[in-house]
Amino acid sequence: MDRQTLSFLTTSERANRDLYAVEVRPGVFVNKLALFFGSNASGKTNMLKALESLFLLMTVPSASKQSPILQYVPFALNDAQPTVMEVDFYVNGIKYHYEVEYNATAILREELWYSPESRLARFYVRHFISDSVQPSIDFGNSLKLTSKTKRAILEATFNNSTVLSSVARISLDENARLLLDLYEWVAKYVHTVSNDERVRSTAAEFGKINSDKRLKQFYVQMLAKADFNITNFHLVDNSDNLTAAQLAKLLEDKNVSEEQRINLLNKVVFTNHSANGDFEVELELQSQGTLRFIDLINTLYMMIEHNHIFFLDELGNRMHYDLLLYYITIFLYNSDASQLFFTTQSILLLDEEFIRRDIVYLAEKDSNTASTAYTRVSDMGLHKNLSLYNAYRIGRLGSKPNVASPYISF
Repeated sequence: MDRQTLSFLTTSERANRDLYAVEVRPGVFVNKLALFFGSNASGKTNMLKALESLFLLMTVPSASKQSPILQYVPFALNDAQPTVMEVDFYVNGIKYHYEVEYNATAILREELWYSPESRLARFYVRHFISDSVQPSIDFGNSLKLTSKTKRAILEATFNNSTVLSSVARISLDENARLLLDLYEWVAKYVHTVSNDERVRSTAAEFGKINSDKRLKQFYVQMLAKADFNITNFHLVDNSDNLTAAQLAKLLEDKNVSEEQRINLLNKVVFTNHSANGDFEVELELQSQGTLRFIDLINTLYMMIEHNHIFFLDELGNRMHYDLLLYYITIFLYNSDASQLFFTTQSILLLDEEFIRRDIVYLAEKDSNTASTAYTRVSDMGLHKNLSLYNAYRIGRLGSKPNVASPYISF
C-alpha cells in the first residue's frame, strides 16, 4: 500500500481566507472545512475512517489483554502487513505529532511528541517487546512525571492499547495533568464518523432539547429558516397506544432504561404552520430530507457553541442542495475553530464561488492495485479562472465513475 499524505493547512490563496482559516498558532493556519469527492467505492469514507481510527486509538482502551484491536483493518492483498499512521494536530496552541504502528493484536510502536515552545519534545515513545511482556515506555522529561505515575501508566498499558487510552483505566496524580488534559480533549471534542444510517432522533433526545432553552431556540430557528413551516415541537403522551399489561410491564421492569421508557411513553410532534392554520405532524411522518436535516442540527449546534471536530459521511444525502449549502454556510459564518470533514456526491459545490481549492480533495481508486490516491485540488496547478465544476464534469480532474455504454447485451 502506498503512503498517503494529506495537508489541511491553509494555502496562501487569498479568496475567503478569513472565512475558512483558523490561526491555531502564530502564523499557522488550518482550514475549518474539508470536502472529499469521488465515485462510489473510491475510498472517500476510508479517509474519514482512517482519521477516526487514529483518535479512537488514543482514547478507547481494549477491554482486556486478549481483545483484538478493533481499529485494525487488514489489507485485502496482504493481511499480515501492519497499519502505520501519523497525524499532526493542535490543541490550545500546542502542536502534537502522533505516530502509531499496529496489527490485529498489538501496538508495535507508538510515539507522541509536542511543542509547547518552538521545538518538538518527547511526550512518550513506546515499543512492543513480546506478547507476554508489558511494552517499554519512555516519557519525556518535560512532562515532569513522578516514578509512581510512570509505573502506574506502564502497568495499565496492555500490548493492545495505546498509552494515552490507558489513562482512562486509572486515577492519576496532578503531575500527570498534561496527559489527562490531552486525553480529555480528544475524548470530548473529536467525534466518530456519523453517516446517513445512524439511529433517528428519539423522544428522549427531544426531551433534553426541550429542557435546554438555548438549544431548543436554535432547533426551531434552523427548521424555520430551512423553510419546513415548522414553528415548534413538543412531546405528547403515547401511553394510550399501549395495553394495560404493556404499560404495567414498562413501568415496573427494572431492565428498561429511563431513556427507553421515555421513548415508549412519548412521541415527538411538530407544529407546522399554513395559511389555513397550524397543524401537528409526528416525527416519523416527516419527509426523509427533513429527518436527515433534523439529525444534523445538534452537530451544527455543537460546532458553533464550542470547538469540535466532526467527520460526516455523505453529507447532503437525501437533502435538497440548497439546504446542504445553507448548512455549510451556517457553519462557516458562525463557528470559531471547529473543523468539519465530510464526503459528498454534491458536485455542484465545485461551482460555488466561496469554495476554496485547498479544501477540496479528490479520491480515485487505481483499477490495477485497488488502492486509493487522494489529491488536493490546490496542488493540481489549475488556472485560477478554470471552473472546477466544468473540469470535473469533463473528467479533467479524474475521480469520476467510469461508466460504459447504456446498451445492454446478454
